[in-house]
Amino acid sequence: MQAIKTDISPFSRIRLAGLAGSLILALSLSACQTPNLGGNTPAAKTDTPTPSESNTQKQSETSVLAAPRPSEKEAAEKLLQQRQADADTAPVLNQPAISLRPPSFSEDEQTVRMAILLPLTGPHARIGNDLLRAAYMALFDHNNKKLHLLPYDTAGTPEGAKKAALEATGEGAEIILGPLFSTSVQAIRLIAEANNLNILAFSTDTSVAGNGVYLMGMTAGQQVDRIMNYSYRQGLARFAVLAPQTPYGDTVINDVRQASARLGLELDRVMRYPADLAPGSEELQQVAKDIANYDARNWQLKQEIKRLKEKSDAASKARLKQLSKRDTLGPVSFDALIIPEGGQRLRELAPLLSYYDIDPTEVQFIGTGLWADRSLTTEPALVGGWFAAPGPEKTRQFLERFNTLYNYVPPRIASLAYDATALTGLLALEEGENKFSRDILESRDGFSGYNGIFRFPISGIAERGLSVMQVGQQDLELLEEAPESFDALIN
Repeated sequence: MQAIKTDISPFSRIRLAGLAGSLILALSLSACQTPNLGGNTPAAKTDTPTPSESNTQKQSETSVLAAPRPSEKEAAEKLLQQRQADADTAPVLNQPAISLRPPSFSEDEQTVRMAILLPLTGPHARIGNDLLRAAYMALFDHNNKKLHLLPYDTAGTPEGAKKAALEATGEGAEIILGPLFSTSVQAIRLIAEANNLNILAFSTDTSVAGNGVYLMGMTAGQQVDRIMNYSYRQGLARFAVLAPQTPYGDTVINDVRQASARLGLELDRVMRYPADLAPGSEELQQVAKDIANYDARNWQLKQEIKRLKEKSDAASKARLKQLSKRDTLGPVSFDALIIPEGGQRLRELAPLLSYYDIDPTEVQFIGTGLWADRSLTTEPALVGGWFAAPGPEKTRQFLERFNTLYNYVPPRIASLAYDATALTGLLALEEGENKFSRDILESRDGFSGYNGIFRFPISGIAERGLSVMQVGQQDLELLEEAPESFDALIN
């Protein structure tokens, strides 16, 4: 591969806090001393650097990656290079985009073997290979010849995951990254337990977490906790939820209930709708009408108009003229409406809510990570809506850097594979045989990556520091930066 000008600063300012004999590669990133697993400048020099990149690039213009790379990584990198030309086209589904066994595998007893289980063939091959490319990106950043990332193809099935896990344990893997789907995670957990291995899975299904399974995936609970904490500090007290009848909708409602109880907030009402409603259906219109309590508020308006018509004073006439332009009287009973929906259904639902007199200038619309979608800025009823997500600057840095290496922009989930690989790569540098033990993975100080700070409690469900975002008129806007430590936002 052509030499790339790079700043390996994602790994040059790191402190592994809470580990015996902490590894300090250079400067501590922050007061909380969380290791930075990603984020700074993109690896490759661009023709038009942004202001945030220009200073770092000036310092690194002469820092061509000169250290010899392990043959395993060179071979993998060449294979990636061969695939760049058709990276934007649909993948061939019957073979992985990257060799499953890089050549020149070292049998050095000090070699650290990290298995990554992904759907590299089958219907989910595209996302699986996106994750694998991001993992290799992190491996290249380490440039440590004792680290070996071993990919195994799950084909996106529990049976494939079980076969892959057996192969990984048979080849001496010391930790498992992945799989992607909860059914695959469930299929391999007994194999991992039998071999005393911990799992960093990319699933968001919290039911599979715990007992050595740690979820890297962005869960609804992480997003709900962050946005409701922020809402509480903005003075919002009464919440409603309008959710699809799906497991995701169930999860969000449960998370909102828990957050409301913890913060002393009122959950005013919860309404559901079938997820399979046809676009423009009368049933969806009725759902919007019901959550707005439209009929009762419309009746109140008619009663007030009737009363005012019986009066002849100027004030009553002025009030009557004002009400004649309205459809309802009185506000809804909640301050904020949480809608765990995205895409076309959200764009259809939002104007219906506005039509039935839920005024987004008076009621705060709130979403989940599904709202991290720039196309939502074209829907006026959603402008001003809040949601929680990883910091936009680090997200931008990851996507740009990936695009520089592979010539296409991946889905955001790919950054989880980078963070997981970077984390295990750093832990692998520690002395001793328990590099990936539960005590180390559950360090209260946590870690920091492209998706912000995160740490694993005993439950296995990552706690994350997320930003608060707002749907703007032209772009998604930052309202509150992601925290840099796990100090409580609310005292």
